Amino acid sequence: SQIWENMGNHFAKVGCNENAMVSMFAIDALRQLSFKFLEKPELTDFNFQRLFLKPFLFIMQNPGSREDIRELVLRCVDNIIRTLAHNLRSGWKIFFSILKLSSSDTGVKIKTLGLAILQRLLDEHLNDLCPPSADGDDDGDDVKLTASEISLRNAHVDDFVGLCRASLSFIQTEESENPLPIGLSMRALCHTACYADLIADKKILPPVSGAQHSDPHAACYTFEGLPEKEMLEMALWRPLLDGLASGICSSASSISGGVGCLVQRGSTMALRAILLRHGHLFSVAQWSAVLEKVILPSLQIGAESDTTPVRAISSESPSVSSLDFVGEPLPLPPPCNDEGLQKFQAMSQSDDGSPSRPLGTSELLVEASFADLRHGGDGNLSIAHSLKKKDAEKRNLHLQPFPDSWVATTAPIALGMLSDLTHANFLKLGPQSREILWPLIAKQLVQWSVGFSEDEKKNGSGDADSCRAVSRNWTPCEALVRVSCKERSRMYQQVLATVPELETSEAQGWLRTLSTNLSETLMTTVELEDLLRVEVLESKLAGLGRFPEKIESHDYLSVIPSLKTRCIASHCLQQTIPSFVDQFSNLASEEEIVCVLETLDKSRLACSRARKDEDLALAFQEAFFDQWGDGVEEVEAALKGSDGTGHRGSSEIFFLTQEASATRAIVLVLSYLYCKRRHGSDTSYDWDAEKFAEPLLLERMEEVLSEFLSSEEKDGLLIDPNVWRISRERGGQVAYYCTSFAGVVVDILKMVLDLDACKFERQKASLYPAL
Repeated sequence: SQIWENMGNHFAKVGCNENAMVSMFAIDALRQLSFKFLEKPELTDFNFQRLFLKPFLFIMQNPGSREDIRELVLRCVDNIIRTLAHNLRSGWKIFFSILKLSSSDTGVKIKTLGLAILQRLLDEHLNDLCPPSADGDDDGDDVKLTASEISLRNAHVDDFVGLCRASLSFIQTEESENPLPIGLSMRALCHTACYADLIADKKILPPVSGAQHSDPHAACYTFEGLPEKEMLEMALWRPLLDGLASGICSSASSISGGVGCLVQRGSTMALRAILLRHGHLFSVAQWSAVLEKVILPSLQIGAESDTTPVRAISSESPSVSSLDFVGEPLPLPPPCNDEGLQKFQAMSQSDDGSPSRPLGTSELLVEASFADLRHGGDGNLSIAHSLKKKDAEKRNLHLQPFPDSWVATTAPIALGMLSDLTHANFLKLGPQSREILWPLIAKQLVQWSVGFSEDEKKNGSGDADSCRAVSRNWTPCEALVRVSCKERSRMYQQVLATVPELETSEAQGWLRTLSTNLSETLMTTVELEDLLRVEVLESKLAGLGRFPEKIESHDYLSVIPSLKTRCIASHCLQQTIPSFVDQFSNLASEEEIVCVLETLDKSRLACSRARKDEDLALAFQEAFFDQWGDGVEEVEAALKGSDGTGHRGSSEIFFLTQEASATRAIVLVLSYLYCKRRHGSDTSYDWDAEKFAEPLLLERMEEVLSEFLSSEEKDGLLIDPNVWRISRERGGQVAYYCTSFAGVVVDILKMVLDLDACKFERQKASLYPAL
């Protein structure tokens, strides 16, 4: 080794010679010597391979080296792996470092060759890198291993992590002067699923010792706070998960054919596939570490780093979104033995250049997901094989108006991943998952719908200034609010659909947890909405000198967009309740139902006051002019519209819509409680739900019908008949009580039809005149 140290330095120096012929002869001589050395296996605890292969790495690292010389080094590496991979031991570390360097090379040819070598290694030499373990699986007592066996096993882990990091380096995580081709990044993401399958199948076993959580670049890097065995297990998983998380929140542009954020979405799909297929291997403590240290931070970084115009888009009504281009979450994947997936695998193996080896469970899912993404599919992977048949020219791609927006393209898939993990994994982990994992997910949902978590709110002083300060650290845009609220509804429905399969105590626990979280989130949103309304009015009046005691007035027009977003958040959260009102009303206790109803009523009353506030209406109108510019004829014409379209963007349309959705949720919950026997429910309540619901329901019904009739009589002649023809439950963009509450009236009429003869007889004196 001492002799070679001098020779190696000479080879490295000559290999970097400016004369291409000299350097090529040096590299060729080094290659021939390497073949000679590698003909004999390396002894355990020796690192001579690493020593004599190091000149290759030095030449590759040299910033002055020529591209053809670097290509020659890679060709040598490829040749050695093809021929003598079975004898490689400590030399793997050098080769993985070289391949990792190729990912950041200035030449596309070098990048492509580097990833091609990695792909061939996976397809043809996996058994050389991950030989079948002599000590079986890791369920036994590791103390029985000899010192040399422990050293060899830890070395295998080190090599495997080096391989993972080499592939991960081909995933573009930040802007660069020499960006990686998108195709290389997507192929590298498929590698990560292959590595996950190897870990899950125990082709590579965890280290026996040396777990640490302080240096990400050192060996055995893992999560802290876990039992020792679980820390060692996660030493294999963490580099892989961290790399995918970096891809999820990548700041690099990755647009191809008008479809954007391909690396970000691809990383999310890969992580989702891996965790859905192999998440059953993790304990609650391990899941907690993965969520808290990997998944949730990457989601928040991605959301906060989006600076595209999507963040500034604001709808003119809570019920009519201007963000229809925002993506959708992916449907749950089919099981491993799905016939469609098996057909996809057979087709993949028949392609020229495709590996003959069978794909692992998560690798197959990632390959199918990417085929679906390439061909503009709808996420149904059972038919991915049919998409693969299509010619590239016939792809059904949906071009996106903001392809670079992380919020519009990746956020729905990323947040949907949390719903899928809850449904597929967390519900099976018992009470601990509800107590430990759900709060982490709920915090993310709250952050994207409110802007700060309940914990942050509690840690403040609780006054208005404190709440404003916390919420303005980062405020979610309307797109994120809608994504979050929509996914919350989807998540609740998935959980409630699984509730019948759980034990009674666990089912009640989940129901209580979900209803409490929804009530708290809605209450927080309504409170923040109240604070913003007060701030707008006080700042406006202070600007007019109505509050001389105030030293300075804020720009109240800049607060209006935040107030609109809060109003939309409240409306969307209230819209969540009708989607699962049957399950909720059927299983919830009196305390839980009262809590939800009180929150909804607070929202209803606050909006009722706000829509009648003339100062607030004027502030909204001024903000509308400020957005479009003074003197714009189209704006003036819109504001003077006699058919109700002049209400677009007005305070009335926002607060009437929110009030209507709160009232509708109240009516639906109370209707179910009051008419439960007519809904086929055989649940025996431990409280008199009918007696509880009757007076509250009648009060809301009488109030809604009375105001509806009054509004229709007063405003009906002003409304274009087409408005009624296209009237939806959500009220559209016409800010009259009768149009906004049309859907609520429909629900009331349906409830009246559900009344049995006895109840109708009892209530007809109060109901019939209005009906």
